[in-house]
Amino acid sequence: MSDIKSVLREVVIRLAKQQVNVRMRPLEKKIKELSALNRRLNKLIGELQKEVVRITNITESKVKIKAVPPEVLEKTRLSPAWIAALRRKLKLSGQEFAKLLAVNTQSVYRWESGKSKPMKSQRAKIIALRTIGKREVKELLTGKKTT
Repeated sequence: MSDIKSVLREVVIRLAKQQVNVRMRPLEKKIKELSALNRRLNKLIGELQKEVVRITNITESKVKIKAVPPEVLEKTRLSPAWIAALRRKLKLSGQEFAKLLAVNTQSVYRWESGKSKPMKSQRAKIIALRTIGKREVKELLTGKKTT
């Protein structure tokens, strides 16, 4: 009797293991898919966080520049060479110039190379910079008054 009992027990255990394996395979596959999705989402979150920091830096770096009258804005023409000359005259790097105008550094280089043109609000700021001296520009950038 004990032989039949042990044989039945082994058969039940074997069948139970088979059923567990049959039901676990799809779950294991799903776990792998979810893990891969989780990795992709974490990577995307990291990229988005970097983008938020970049955009925040751009928006926080907005510097107050005096407004330009509309008639002056319409009369003044900006050429790529003129923008580059203004930046050099003020002794600013492309990054500093971009920070003053609250734009991306690439925008400044694209304007100077003639690949794109500044928008109206940016044009106004560029034209307003022409009336400001080097010292005032440095004060605007640092937020500190120099004597």
